[in-house]
Amino acid sequence: FKNPVDGEAVVSTQSTGNNLRKVVMTEENDNKDDTSTSEPKKKAVPVDKIAVVLRNVGNAPILQKQKYNVDRSKTVKWMSNWIKGKLKLPGNDQVILYIAQHFAPPLDQHVGNLFDCFGTNDKLVVQYSTQPAWG
Repeated sequence: FKNPVDGEAVVSTQSTGNNLRKVVMTEENDNKDDTSTSEPKKKAVPVDKIAVVLRNVGNAPILQKQKYNVDRSKTVKWMSNWIKGKLKLPGNDQVILYIAQHFAPPLDQHVGNLFDCFGTNDKLVVQYSTQPAWG
């Protein structure tokens, strides 16, 4: 067997029939800049956008994709119409948005303001329904 290289130590040798196998344990050098981690890296959301998670309530159809990046300057009315378009609802149907499963924000409220007040874990969770769900 060759001698172990720097950072390696021979832990044991194993014999299986006519073959001899060396088990080597390596040691990481603390001075190395380890940029690879086992955790997946999150995509950075631009400052002018916020992460919005959409949850259906009641009989509202489920969106295939539930996480979106939305401009902070968009209004609740815009988001309601946008979700209506994503769900391909007829013109006379409505989409009601709820924040924190309690209240429907005013239609002229900016999504950025809602995120600042009710955002958690760097995202705003918005429930949507096609009929009134909470009072």
